[in-house]
Amino acid sequence: MTKFEKYIYDLLKKNQKVKDIVRDFYQLIFSLKPTKSVISQYKIINRQNYFFGFHDKSPWSADGKYLLANHFNIKNRKILPSDFIDVGYFYGENFAEFSTVDKTSAFNWQQGCMLQWVGSTDKFIYNYFDKTKHISRIKNVDNQLICELPRPIAALSPDGKYALSYNFERLAKLAPGYGYENAKDLELNNYEPSHGLVIIDIENYSEIKLFSIKEIASINREKSMENAFHYFSHCLFSPSGKKFAFYHRWTRDLRYTFTRLFTCNLDGSDLYSFPTNGMVSHYGWQNENSLLAYCAVLGTGDAYYLFEDKTDKAIQIGLNLLTDDGHPSFNPVNKNIFITDTYPNRFRQSTLSTYKLMDNIKTDIAILRQPLQFKDDLRCDLHPRWNRDGTMLCFDSAHTGIRSLCILKLNQ
Repeated sequence: MTKFEKYIYDLLKKNQKVKDIVRDFYQLIFSLKPTKSVISQYKIINRQNYFFGFHDKSPWSADGKYLLANHFNIKNRKILPSDFIDVGYFYGENFAEFSTVDKTSAFNWQQGCMLQWVGSTDKFIYNYFDKTKHISRIKNVDNQLICELPRPIAALSPDGKYALSYNFERLAKLAPGYGYENAKDLELNNYEPSHGLVIIDIENYSEIKLFSIKEIASINREKSMENAFHYFSHCLFSPSGKKFAFYHRWTRDLRYTFTRLFTCNLDGSDLYSFPTNGMVSHYGWQNENSLLAYCAVLGTGDAYYLFEDKTDKAIQIGLNLLTDDGHPSFNPVNKNIFITDTYPNRFRQSTLSTYKLMDNIKTDIAILRQPLQFKDDLRCDLHPRWNRDGTMLCFDSAHTGIRSLCILKLNQ
């Protein structure tokens, strides 16, 4: 993002509709210039009509033999309640074979069906709609149904013992692109509803409601919270699984969304709100006490910041190098390195990059041009993800003209 583009973005970011109109016109003009669909020194394997979802979980099994994915036969359009995707995994040489284990209509384009491995086992969990409510299912690679949980899951602890759940029906209205279309939030018209964040003990099939949206919204009230619709999103357990982070968000008319980032223990205790200035987009845990987030810090603006949990300490990362919002995640072996991406620039190019914290070195891995029709709720963010030993990347992209699951092996 150039300084001029950043200036216009900051000027318009609190008026979503106007910002989108200006962005679309700007990109339309520059899209007339011929540009390569892929610029990379790496070989990229494209699996068209497949995708995974978000950047905060690895689709690779613990032994590296399987790669979770969703298969679809839907055009790039708004998801309907009757739509479904195939749930399964790739295997074999270059992950060329796909095994379907189920179908689900509890999904969206940004986060899929929250498909993820249960610890280091051969079991995986995903969200499902049983025609009356959203639940989650656990199966194994042999297509055996292990169990069903009475709620959809938003995050799973690294050891697979605990899951977090919130209301996906509410997100369908307040955060389009992140909710599910086939059920209704009974408290949708309530600004601060009584439902909230629930933790599930998977082994004992028990659950505890940690706190309601209303309770979190009552903490350190701000003027912008009044007469606004509040909700939870973006839960993520710490590496040890002993605590987790989540977003508290609120919006009045969907023109602009305010965000607070919280952390707390598994029982909801030791709740902490980070010193952000109303904007947090994406984050990832570096270790048990440090989080990296693209956010706003009062007096310094939007950027990547490395936070120390439970303190006001924030260090800006990648000054003049990481100038765009993205989806960061740390290398599972070398925590000095993280991968991130960018949203499409004026030429509709998204960039996939690694960044070395100690050396302040940014390395572009691939530049991929996204077609104009992949925008807003239908966008195809790269959402880069590591394999278990940090030698391969998996990401979603539409540079072929079709939403695809992409695999890239890094040089050793």
